[in-house]
Amino acid sequence: MPDLSAIETAFWATVVLMLYTLKGYPVLLAILTCFRAEPPAIKATVLPKDSDCPKVSFIVAAFNEEKNISAKLDNLLGIEYPDNKIEFIIGSDASDDDTDRILNEAAHLDSRITQFRLEKRSGKIMVLREAVRRASGSILIFTDCSVKTNPDIMPIILDGMKDDRVGLISSRDIWVDSQEDSPQSQHQYIDYEMKIRRNESRFNSLVSVSGSFFAIRTGLFQSYDDNLADDFALPLLVYRQGFRVIHRDDLIGYVPMVRSSGAELIRRTRIIAAGIRTVLANVSLLNPFRYPIFAWQLWSHKVLKWLFPFMLFANLILAIALWEKNDIYRAAACAYGLIFALAFGGRFIRHPGSMAKPFRLANFFVLSMTAVLKAWFNVLTGSKAKTWSPTHR
Repeated sequence: MPDLSAIETAFWATVVLMLYTLKGYPVLLAILTCFRAEPPAIKATVLPKDSDCPKVSFIVAAFNEEKNISAKLDNLLGIEYPDNKIEFIIGSDASDDDTDRILNEAAHLDSRITQFRLEKRSGKIMVLREAVRRASGSILIFTDCSVKTNPDIMPIILDGMKDDRVGLISSRDIWVDSQEDSPQSQHQYIDYEMKIRRNESRFNSLVSVSGSFFAIRTGLFQSYDDNLADDFALPLLVYRQGFRVIHRDDLIGYVPMVRSSGAELIRRTRIIAAGIRTVLANVSLLNPFRYPIFAWQLWSHKVLKWLFPFMLFANLILAIALWEKNDIYRAAACAYGLIFALAFGGRFIRHPGSMAKPFRLANFFVLSMTAVLKAWFNVLTGSKAKTWSPTHR
């Protein structure tokens, strides 16, 4: 018969590790930030005189974005900055709808727009790489087709770049729920993530950034494998070069929520798999002897989250093994059953927006765990990511 004391120790060890992953790291980071942090940035509102403004290049990758591209162009052209110091480089990944026609017409009307097309589907990273090759600005600003920004973003970006130690600036995501049937709990998750990024930025450097909208010094951009995550690989490359990656609360990207739980599962699986591959390609950053602070951040913010389903499964098995011991372990096993029952029941409610909060939270939790498991399966089996296709929202 197995030693129950050893099983109990393992049970409580997994509980502590799970609590640390979900709550311990954010709380500890917030406490440490109080002692080490730089003061929050004050929003900049005034541009320098035209002659002192650096040239900037906005980079956008598009595939079959005929529904979004006109609104995106209007948003870009509304940015307040000297016309001779700004360019918009938009690459089409062999789109087969009206995207290229719309871009060609826009480029003929406004010389600030540069449009190009890859004749063969090559993926987002290849489009971004070609766009950067064509860019002439000293600052590259990456933004997704579906994301909108305020017109006064440039003073904020330039203010952040005044610090020579800063190599990359990440935006704050505000998710816009434009669909009644959007999966719920995304707002809670993004708020949770933004709090962590805010404190990581003030304490040391971001581990990852908002891939939908960020700015980087052109000289720090380096090519990376197209199976990696751009919002994760670039921050790590910038940190390796000795520069900080920061978050600005006043630099806002408005991100539409995805339309369904199915679309969200596909999106999260793709992002997590790319993130795991990115860590494996930068495994030396996990070495606490070489990077004591950053390695702690990377383990806590990313790696432990990707190991969370395995901790949870182990804890469930241990609770079942300890069923006869006392009510605590029986309650733990039943709690897991309740979570999965709520998540399963939530699938039969027609509009997730009408779900009670327990159903929403359980559904999002199970969706997140499923995405992590599917991502690990893809990575461990060597499954190549399918050619990039944006999540249309």
